[in-house]
Amino acid sequence: MHCCGHRAGSLCCRAALPPEPQKVVAHVVRFPDFTAYPENASFAAVPLEHQTASAAFNQYRREISELLVVQGLVSANDEAEADFLVTLDYGLRFRDETELVEEYGVIVSSQWATFTETHYNNYAGLYEPYETTEYIPSVTDVKGYHTETNTWYDRYLVLRMFDRVRSTPETLYPAYEGTVTSSGSTPSFVGVSTCLFRMLFRNFMRQGTEDTSILSETCMR
Repeated sequence: MHCCGHRAGSLCCRAALPPEPQKVVAHVVRFPDFTAYPENASFAAVPLEHQTASAAFNQYRREISELLVVQGLVSANDEAEADFLVTLDYGLRFRDETELVEEYGVIVSSQWATFTETHYNNYAGLYEPYETTEYIPSVTDVKGYHTETNTWYDRYLVLRMFDRVRSTPETLYPAYEGTVTSSGSTPSFVGVSTCLFRMLFRNFMRQGTEDTSILSETCMR
């Protein structure tokens, strides 16, 4: 139906617009500390101690490696020859939020009310009573309260790059740290992992904090 030719039609067309697409929203913090942009520098993504037997980490390592290559780095064939060691920590926490919800209802029912009034009868020369009927609508207000509990899942990832040249035998030198945190109703990290990776690498070298988002349909698993 064509309905956009006048004001009323414009309202009709606005009402028919599709709903706002869902997004994954995240807070990103980046701390780059490179001596120069690491273009053509080699890297090796290595597991943390608890990730050595993790198939999930292997999947994430491949994704992170592809994104680092897009940034101009080169994946090393041998970890011992890499200019940078890359680690990825990630996880999921959950929390319950309880909300007090007002319950609305009818506190006074609608009714018809009859009133007696008087008017002056010019012919009879006296005041006479007469009845009028009026509709009184119902009154709605807060009748009570109940609580609703929703579970929210806090997803996080921390990507670190360690500069082998500036490291010592005792301590690895942190040349980059990027943290992404995101909350939502998806009860897993893997469901939004690609979304979080892309938001971190969207402005990979930009230092500081950033609130950003990405369309769910482009990255949700």
